[in-house]
Amino acid sequence: MFKMVFSKLYDNVIFTKHGLKPVVEDYFKTNDNIFCVADGVTRDDINGNAVKYPDSEQEAIEWVKNYPNPSGAYESAKIICESFVENINKLKEGEITKEDIEDCIKRANRNLKSINENRLIDYVKEDFYCCEAVGGIIKKNNLYCFSIGDCHITVLDSDFNTIFTTINNHLQFEEYLNNIYIKENEFDWQQASIRKMVRKEFRNNPSKKYNGKDVSYGALSGEENAEYYIDTYCIDLENAKYICAYSDGCEPFFESKEEVKNLLTNLASLKEKGKERTLIVYENIK
Repeated sequence: MFKMVFSKLYDNVIFTKHGLKPVVEDYFKTNDNIFCVADGVTRDDINGNAVKYPDSEQEAIEWVKNYPNPSGAYESAKIICESFVENINKLKEGEITKEDIEDCIKRANRNLKSINENRLIDYVKEDFYCCEAVGGIIKKNNLYCFSIGDCHITVLDSDFNTIFTTINNHLQFEEYLNNIYIKENEFDWQQASIRKMVRKEFRNNPSKKYNGKDVSYGALSGEENAEYYIDTYCIDLENAKYICAYSDGCEPFFESKEEVKNLLTNLASLKEKGKERTLIVYENIK
């Protein structure tokens, strides 16, 4: 039987270090064997300038001062998590299929329309409020789940070997950007025109291809095209010991078997490094 043993959201370490309170954009929701983690997509600051994670106290102070607060990205993450868990709850007593999971997250995505549909989107200062997410339900020794973007679900055995991990559909865009686009074009993320181009042409645009392959990426925004990037799974948990659902700020903890082992045997270490990060852990208690 799987039992949730950990669920926590931490701020970027540098904010905590200097006693600052950043705008949180991760969100998570659990209900027994149902869970969802969402990561609101970082926006430009209130002046329409590109934002980078701070490396110093002064940069952290400026970040807090100039970042949109409240953040629509946080609201998008909250809507997705709350809606997905509510939708799954309605199916809890019956059989679950991958198609059910897909339907539940698609309906959650459509709930985002209300926070975007009356806004004038310029893809810079006023970009879509959107998020990446994972979520699922543990039922009858199977995990039924979804993923979109660079949030993750990783299933491990008792020796901390990876049995399964979700697809990160950001990688197809990043590979194209770094290996092809940048070699042929000027690219400076600080330029508003470049950020607009990426968000408008590559996000939630299934028609964007290179040599017949997808080079776009997805984010839940209320747009129907976002649903193209939702992946669903049914995972056999027969040999599983841990189920971990997390936002991309936790990626450093999952880079190697040793890192994963250190984390899962000392979950308090999650607060020691990384960007804003959320982790949910279920353990098979036999």
